[in-house]
Amino acid sequence: MAKKLLWKLDPRWRELISYVIFGVATTAVNIGLYQIFLLFVDYKISNLIAIIGAKIFAYLVNKIFVFRTKCGGIRELFGEIIRFVLARGFTGLMDYFGLIFLVEVLQYDESYSKYAIQIIVIALNYVFGKKMVFTASKNKNIHNNTEAEER
Repeated sequence: MAKKLLWKLDPRWRELISYVIFGVATTAVNIGLYQIFLLFVDYKISNLIAIIGAKIFAYLVNKIFVFRTKCGGIRELFGEIIRFVLARGFTGLMDYFGLIFLVEVLQYDESYSKYAIQIIVIALNYVFGKKMVFTASKNKNIHNNTEAEER
């Protein structure tokens, strides 16, 4: 029922709500992996593993559920992946070095610092995803066809 209601919303609202839902899920993956690996390795290694795992998860859910893009061929797909890696690579570096800065320079708690960095990363990831990666002008957006499928 909630899914049907969500898909009947204006595509811009549906996209934003989907991004929030899957953004929370991606953040949970990131923080969950971080906390798990923190039990076994240094916080820097734990953070690196968490960032990589969350980025892979984020690409899949953003492509399929949030921006719902469909590439016309392998070349477009690779272009999209490269743009994603570049955009998320930038925020991944912010995530990684921001945590080190907060922990080692400012002497903040490792876990709370991770949470704080995630707020900045989430906002930037949405902007980069919307404007640079999953662009409707370069990809055929699936939500344009959804209305016809729902009838």
